[in-house]
Amino acid sequence: MREVWLSRHLMYELARADLFRHTSRLRLGMLWWFVDPLVLALIYWGLVDQLLGRGESIHPRYWLFLLLGLVVWKQFSQCLSGCSGVYNRRQGLIRNISVPLITLPGAVVLQTFHLFIQALLVVAVLSGVSSGASLGWFQLIGLILIQLLTMGGIGLMFAAPMASQPDLRELLPHVLKVLFYLSPVLYSFEFLQLKMEGTPYVHWLNAYRLLHPLVDLLGAYRAVLLDNDLVPLGTWLSMGGRTVVCLGLGLWLHSKYQPRVLEALR
Repeated sequence: MREVWLSRHLMYELARADLFRHTSRLRLGMLWWFVDPLVLALIYWGLVDQLLGRGESIHPRYWLFLLLGLVVWKQFSQCLSGCSGVYNRRQGLIRNISVPLITLPGAVVLQTFHLFIQALLVVAVLSGVSSGASLGWFQLIGLILIQLLTMGGIGLMFAAPMASQPDLRELLPHVLKVLFYLSPVLYSFEFLQLKMEGTPYVHWLNAYRLLHPLVDLLGAYRAVLLDNDLVPLGTWLSMGGRTVVCLGLGLWLHSKYQPRVLEALR
């Protein structure tokens, strides 16, 4: 953690440089990041709500439910994809300049998170216009912090171990596609519980909720922004514990694999 704190300015500058490089040639700039979840939300809303007529059974404002889920998912998937190959993409920088390795996945996390925050603000405005805001929205500060630290830990878990595994990097997009449909993006965890009640698989739901980093987080975002509810204390404790585990495991794996990465890339 000390290394992360000491490298925070370098991480910020690398993230800012990446953002500028990717958006400076685009007229709409960072807004393009929001277009993808917006288009997908319209497609899935048309399929699930308009064609199948199931949207209302999941949430009264299913279009906004979808958009929020897709925005959170995009940050998660881009963070994993970006961190998994960051050392290979930055091989020249690692060879020519002595930079702390941890700054490179950290910059990816900050870059994706910066774009996520802007998209989340758009979703918040849409939600506020359609149903009004509440004091409970102050809970978003805690949720954003939890997401940042959790994604930082997950990014570190993938960065160093995946640097020497090109086959796993090629497999990751396919794994993310499967994980997308196993995540409560198109549906809620409560909807899944209801549908699986009375089946042999219902006992696996608690393990699924415990291991999946987005289940509680998505539920909490939706409770705050869409339902103006308070997030239960148990959910906060669950998310906080998961964050500590992810961050601790990420730092441990990174320190374990860092010498191998340096030896392979230099």
